[in-house]
Amino acid sequence: MRFSLAIFLGIVCLCLMAQCQTAPSAADGAVAGAHPTAASSAASLPDWAGIWTPNFAGDPTGEQPSLTPASAAQLKAIQDAQARNEEPATEAANCVPPGMPTIMFMPYDLEFLFTPGRVTIIQEAYMQVRRVFTDGRSHPANLDPTFNGHSIGRWEGDTLVIDTVGLGHKTPLGFSRLNHGPQLHVVERIRLTAPDTMEVRMTLTDPDVLQNPWHIVRTFTRHREWDQLEYVCEENNRNQIDSSGKISPGLRK
Repeated sequence: MRFSLAIFLGIVCLCLMAQCQTAPSAADGAVAGAHPTAASSAASLPDWAGIWTPNFAGDPTGEQPSLTPASAAQLKAIQDAQARNEEPATEAANCVPPGMPTIMFMPYDLEFLFTPGRVTIIQEAYMQVRRVFTDGRSHPANLDPTFNGHSIGRWEGDTLVIDTVGLGHKTPLGFSRLNHGPQLHVVERIRLTAPDTMEVRMTLTDPDVLQNPWHIVRTFTRHREWDQLEYVCEENNRNQIDSSGKISPGLRK
């Protein structure tokens, strides 16, 4: 049976129209659970781009830690040595990083990177990197002690809540060179209070050092046009030692 050209073209048009009606649109795919596009994923992330530098006005709350008797005695020994103009022996003289929570309050900048299931915090100080897992995982049952610990996070509105444990190394608590204990637990709440102002609220719980949780508040200022610099401190790059074996804070002349 022979078809005319007009009939043939009519059948082709009908087929094309049927395909257009049955093919899902981009909006239909999103409703049906299609993977979000790169543009939509980027739009859902907070705008924390740029470099954040700490403000040195100090903690606006002025809260002081309530120390256990043993920690109070250690603090007094440190203060007595400082009064004698003696440099307390700390691992910082060996270029060992300060760890959490002190690394967050060093006089150097921070940068935040957002990727699926993770927030990465890069500190210029000691070129340290913190990985905050936001994929719903829990802390592992057995953790090897690390300087910055194991961090899991979640979003509460525009606030990033970070829970950190596994801080077994003896590093500064963040108060007058006093070290924390192996059971230190840190909870951070980080948010923007203005387009270029960030607030970090930190709660420290440490049964070996603190009688009650200690609350710290710090603020940071954004610099969109800045970039981080390289920070190099090699292990055993020690401070000067005097003839009596004491650490000298001074520079060689």
